[in-house]
Amino acid sequence: MKAVRIMRITNRTRKTLVGGKVTLASTWLACLRGYVGRPEPRPGGGILLLGCNSIRTFWMSFDLDVLFLDDKGRVLEVIRSLRPWRRGKKVQGARYVLGIPVGTVDASDTRVGDELTWRDSVPYSITVLSSQGNGSSPSPRESVSAG
Repeated sequence: MKAVRIMRITNRTRKTLVGGKVTLASTWLACLRGYVGRPEPRPGGGILLLGCNSIRTFWMSFDLDVLFLDDKGRVLEVIRSLRPWRRGKKVQGARYVLGIPVGTVDASDTRVGDELTWRDSVPYSITVLSSQGNGSSPSPRESVSAG
C-alpha cells in the first residue's frame, strides 16, 4: 500500500499559504476518486491531482475552489465555488488540479499567473552523530534533512 503524502502548498508570488494539509493524488485511480466518498475539506486541506487537466464533481456534496497549474506550478485557471455534479472544463497546459475549500482562493489572494510551490507538510530531520564521540552537538554539515 502506498503512503499518503501530505503537502504544504504556498503561493510564492503573494507569500500566502494555500493549504497546509493537502493530499497528493499521484495515481490514476486516486485522481479519479478525488473527493468521492470523502468529507468536505477543512480550511487548509485539499487534494492535489497529479497529471490532470480537468476536474469533475460528480457524486460530491460540496463546492470547491479549483486551481489549474502548469508543470512549474503556475496558476493557469481559477474556478471559485465549483458546485457538485459539474464537469469542469479542460485547461490546456494544466499538469495539476488543486481542489481546495471554498474561500481559499480569496483568502490566499491567488490569481492567474501566480506561482505555487509545495513540499511535504511535516518536514523532519535526521541527525547523524559525529563519530568523534566528544559529546558536542553535531555541526550543521552533519545534519541531514529529508523530505
